Amino acid sequence: MDDTTSGEKLLTPRSVLVAADDLYLKIASSPKDVGILDDLNSMVVPYSIQPSFHPTEVVIVREHLLRTGKLVPGSLLIKNPYDLESYEFAESAIEAFASAKYHAMANVARLLGAKEVQFKEARIETQQRDWGFGFKGNAKAVEVDGDASRQVKDQIKAQLQGQLTFPGSRPRVVEALEYMKRRNLSDDQQLRDLVDMRDDRGLDDDDKNLVTSQVVRISGTREAESSFRSALGIANAGPIKALRIATTFTNSATSIRNIEIVTEITF
Repeated sequence: MDDTTSGEKLLTPRSVLVAADDLYLKIASSPKDVGILDDLNSMVVPYSIQPSFHPTEVVIVREHLLRTGKLVPGSLLIKNPYDLESYEFAESAIEAFASAKYHAMANVARLLGAKEVQFKEARIETQQRDWGFGFKGNAKAVEVDGDASRQVKDQIKAQLQGQLTFPGSRPRVVEALEYMKRRNLSDDQQLRDLVDMRDDRGLDDDDKNLVTSQVVRISGTREAESSFRSALGIANAGPIKALRIATTFTNSATSIRNIEIVTEITF
């Protein structure tokens, strides 16, 4: 997709900091910190002034953020691993990506002929301990590791739908694989195994023996880990760290090890 009027393709750095112009100039004038501006993967975008480094690439990203309503000074943005030309604000990125992964998985199941996808549990592993919650909010453990994890839990509960129902169909395996490729899910072994167990290509009716129900456990953070590291690198770099940009995200990303989403699929 071309994202500029000149037809130039959008560069999608893993993370983007929209810097107020005075902050950008401060970084650019500091011999110790100026190297931050040379990173195309963890990009610092000035709000309105001319970039000092990679001006063409930075302006393309800035124009994209302006069109999508995310050019906000002082904001840290993280690339959506399931839609590589869109960004989420860092404060809500962890739960937004977990929700996106769940709904992408549900769509794979739909293409494979599912009749029902039911969210059973999300389990959040922290650095010290882990805890979980079910769809109805019943706690699996009473100890919760900090406010950051609790906030992520509440947001995921709000975003995941308890049950999705479909009329059911014959598996459309090729479409499912193409969709997984578009959503950057081709390497997810759980989903690949699900596709294999619903693959009826070349089989007679008597030989199909396709799976009719499956409990699927997917990681809601795996595909985004490199982007989270990139965003943490910006948030903790030079004079940016002193501003405590995206403190909520930093607390969550450093305390949460993984989010496991458990669903039951019925075909």
